[in-house]
Amino acid sequence: MSKYLKSPDNMLTSTCLHSIAHSYILNDIRSSIDKNIFYEPECFVKGNGEEVLQKMLENSNFKLRMYGSAEELAQNLKIYQNFPGSQQFLGTYHEPYINAPAIFHSLKNEKFICRSDLFVILQNMAVEISLMPNVDTFRYVIAGALSGLPKQQAKYLEFVKFDQKVFDEIEMEMRKANSKNEIAETVSQVSSGNFETLVEKYFKVKTAGYTKEDFRNLIKNYYKGVMNSNKNPAEALTVYSVNMTMAICIRNIIETRPEMFQQKAPITVRVFEDGDQKFVIAAELAYALWPERLSEIFENYSKVGPHMYTTMGLEEAKEKGEGNIEFIRYPIKRTKHRAVPIKGPNPEDPNDWCILAVDAFFEYMKSIITGFKIFQKCFETFAVFKYIFNALEKVFKPEVESPYFLQIASVDNLLTTLQDTMKSFSPNKDVRNAKQDGFTAQHLKNELNHLGLTGLFPEILDYSEDVYEEIYKAKKERFLTTCDLFDAVENCQLICLLNRIPNLKKFLHNQKGCGMVFGYKCENCEKEKDAQNSMRNLKIKSSNEPIPNQCSKPALPASTDCDKCSESSNSLEETENELKISENQLKEMQQKVLDTEKESSDLKKEHEKIVESEAKKTEELAKMKEELNNEKEKNQEKDEEILKASKENEELQKTILKLTAENETNERVIQKLLDRIRNLSTSNHKTTEINEKTIEESTASVTSKNAPLVIDCLICSSQIKAGQEVIRCPLCKRRFHSNVILFNFPSIFTHFPYFQCAFKWRKDHTQCPACNGDLPGI
Repeated sequence: MSKYLKSPDNMLTSTCLHSIAHSYILNDIRSSIDKNIFYEPECFVKGNGEEVLQKMLENSNFKLRMYGSAEELAQNLKIYQNFPGSQQFLGTYHEPYINAPAIFHSLKNEKFICRSDLFVILQNMAVEISLMPNVDTFRYVIAGALSGLPKQQAKYLEFVKFDQKVFDEIEMEMRKANSKNEIAETVSQVSSGNFETLVEKYFKVKTAGYTKEDFRNLIKNYYKGVMNSNKNPAEALTVYSVNMTMAICIRNIIETRPEMFQQKAPITVRVFEDGDQKFVIAAELAYALWPERLSEIFENYSKVGPHMYTTMGLEEAKEKGEGNIEFIRYPIKRTKHRAVPIKGPNPEDPNDWCILAVDAFFEYMKSIITGFKIFQKCFETFAVFKYIFNALEKVFKPEVESPYFLQIASVDNLLTTLQDTMKSFSPNKDVRNAKQDGFTAQHLKNELNHLGLTGLFPEILDYSEDVYEEIYKAKKERFLTTCDLFDAVENCQLICLLNRIPNLKKFLHNQKGCGMVFGYKCENCEKEKDAQNSMRNLKIKSSNEPIPNQCSKPALPASTDCDKCSESSNSLEETENELKISENQLKEMQQKVLDTEKESSDLKKEHEKIVESEAKKTEELAKMKEELNNEKEKNQEKDEEILKASKENEELQKTILKLTAENETNERVIQKLLDRIRNLSTSNHKTTEINEKTIEESTASVTSKNAPLVIDCLICSSQIKAGQEVIRCPLCKRRFHSNVILFNFPSIFTHFPYFQCAFKWRKDHTQCPACNGDLPGI
């Protein structure tokens, strides 16, 4: 189920992204947005739309630098658009849903969900389960199927109980309707022209104002449109069947569960949570208690101020609505530049969207300081702005101590009026870009001088270092960026403004917004802290003082005739009870302090153990690193030795190849001489003698130049060793084994035989095996 509480990827369209960005950007620089960037052929953008936003920033003529990078802006936009009813606020009725449904908890810890978010879950389920080949088309089909449903008739937020089992049943119903068999059956019926089954299904789930003939014509016309828009009839038919089947399934789910989608929801009131504050809108509580008195309620509450909603504390609200109302916890959310819109309590006003007055104050100030650059318009005195800020006191009321809401439309009207007043004045300079490695406090001072703000606010440099310190602590990147420089310049001006307008300063303090200004030090906040510390110390001191003796004695029974004694006795008892409570509280506090000290001591010991363990690990790691380095050095030396041996081996191989080549050359020379002698052996004996001398001389010369030749017996192919008896051919002078020699030492040597090769050869042959000449008798 949790996966359906998050919209599927790529559900954000470019036109929807434009609507969100247009609402988020400051009013006076919205004209810097290039609309054409958001109307691309690919209607669905990737991820959070960072690529499109990057193009928007690049084409804004440097007017949108205060929003940081495209990634940072995309993250803020995702938070800004994520609230119930965002489609109604942004005007994206026919776009797919992009907000993530939220599960809210009541004060009784029961789960609730906003009714409009039920349709978001239906969309997410349909897209996840669908067998649609073209997902982009199907997203729009589902959006269209849901756009005409009762969700748009809900003029204010309604909450229904969240039941996991019901959503599991809905998921199973969708999977069954979107199964391959169901789609195949629908394709078969539609392809044969049988629309009656679809007509009956539609007629069952929605009959108001429609006849069967109306449905029949509607389905036929839709079928013709789909078939004519696609070149592939089979794919078009599948698309048509999936769309119709899922649309019928969704309508059937809604019609069969009226308690979730149509019937009156339980009476609920939102408990807004902002830090440690918890409060409800007074008008919303009144309407929940007396819905029949709608006009009277909002008429009375409008007397408080136009477009304003006062609040009351949670305890007071619980007393008034106890037993009749479910209180739903609703957290206040903010982005860096704007607060997330909240649906107002008036169901008759479609534009009833509001934010807390303190958030409206900061948005207004951001617009006039960073957007309009009101204090950079070359005014020599601050007096020219008094009429503007005096008028603001009617909206940002300094006398109201509890939180209250303002309609967003009223704040926009204030900004429009100011823009019309100040449009004839133009600022001289813009904030410059920060360096790649950020900026320092001195750079901030230089920028304030560069913008000419020290003329109107001579004291502004005194606040720059405190502002810089807090901006630096809150930075998100490694270095401070240009958007951080914008924030620093804005907060410096805001501090100067608050110190000059006491009522705005009082308003901000009463609305608990002082901590939202970087570097601002509120005297009232400091006084309250000192008072709280004094009271805390006083209570501890009073609980430690000894109790007087008369207080420790039992109280005397009071006389019925003496009222003063009775009152004294009662007050004495109350004092004793309070002192006992103080003593118990003191003991509890002392015990908590002891427990805290013990936990601190234990944590300290654990920390020391961890530090010691880490030190050992570091030492072991250093040893291992040293051993590894030594091993690397050894390996390096071995590699060098191997490389040296490899080089020597290469040189040896070259020498062997050279000697082998020379040996082969010598053998070829000898063989040629032998061949020549064999050819001339039959001519005459003299020539033979000359050849013998020539062979011997040649052999001697070759032998003298080269190493001794290795001679093998041509008969047995074994080597002829020194000392062995041989027979030489008289013609070619080749040698052959003559006698056999046997060595046989049974326990030590191996048996080495040398055969009588010439003797055996002579038995069967009369010619020399080398030159074919006649061999002498043996």
